[in-house]
Amino acid sequence: MTILFLIRHGQNNWVGKRLAGRTAGVHLNQTGQQQAQSIAGTLAELPFKAVYSSPLERAMETAQPLADRLSLPVQIKEGLSEINFGDWQGKTIKQLQRMKLWKTVQDQPQEMHFPGGESFQQAQQRLVTCVEDLRTQHTKEDLIACFSHSDSIRLLVTHYLAMPLAAFQRVAIDTASISVIVFHEERIFVPFINQIVTTSFSDHFKQQAKKSEKKPTSKKPAVK
Repeated sequence: MTILFLIRHGQNNWVGKRLAGRTAGVHLNQTGQQQAQSIAGTLAELPFKAVYSSPLERAMETAQPLADRLSLPVQIKEGLSEINFGDWQGKTIKQLQRMKLWKTVQDQPQEMHFPGGESFQQAQQRLVTCVEDLRTQHTKEDLIACFSHSDSIRLLVTHYLAMPLAAFQRVAIDTASISVIVFHEERIFVPFINQIVTTSFSDHFKQQAKKSEKKPTSKKPAVK
């Protein structure tokens, strides 16, 4: 089975105040840097095969400490990027809340196409295509880490839970949180959503990794 860790970037000064979108130069603040180090310190003992990231700085900066501890490169994937919010990018949350389309975003996201940007449907298709491409590049036993963004991760979780796009706003994805998707042959499981990284969380996957390393032994037939 392939295990995909979806990790949201750490805290920055735009979170909850302004829609960063794909704005260049949005970096982690001190809290975000500490979150990135905490993720790395807890997950570094897991046998990750690859670390992928959105091309935006806040995601790459969150990914780098884990990649360093694993001695792996951070591989940039455009498909993991934030939604293209078009004309909404850079505006404050208060400004956006006064717009007529704000209610559409919250209540009918499947109908929303951001002016000058992409729709939630287009973004979800882009993200799913990226994840499916990554699956083909890895074996069934690989653990891979993907650093992305709140709405991007919510769209992926919604898809793999077979939830309608209209319900994606119900999924909460906090900064530096981890969601996990397990691809097991023809079945898909989503055992964790919006988890804050802890030692016990990491221990769960260490145990899973040890189980997968054990090879089945053939039993000799009993002598009659």
